[in-house]
Amino acid sequence: MIAGAVFFDKNFHFHDGESGEKLFVILGTDKGIVVVTKTTSQPYGKGIDYGCQPNDRFHNFYLPTHSCYLKKNTWICLNEFYELKQSEMLNKRFSGVVNHICDLSPKITREIQNCAMDSDDISGKQSAIIENSLITF
Repeated sequence: MIAGAVFFDKNFHFHDGESGEKLFVILGTDKGIVVVTKTTSQPYGKGIDYGCQPNDRFHNFYLPTHSCYLKKNTWICLNEFYELKQSEMLNKRFSGVVNHICDLSPKITREIQNCAMDSDDISGKQSAIIENSLITF
């Protein structure tokens, strides 16, 4: 599980208790905990300039089509972070519930990590995990 990996989860568990299909991005991993954030292709209230969007209603990072492997304009949602157990993620991968989609470039991954650490919604623990996983290039 490396930072910048994008996965599709057929049964992602959201903070509100709901579950559903969702693309998510790994931001960092440390001591069996993986910090991830979900994505959206819904543009409502979000900027369309490549990169960090800290002044949008919800902190995000915008990736236009063709800037990476994703097939649609994509916003990495940096207002909600999830801490997943690495062992559970591996089990979900082996059972086919979670599938690897692509790996973002090291440059894009590092930009997303930097943007995430500036979010008002990230905890100290999550920030430390990302800091320990910063991509170098």
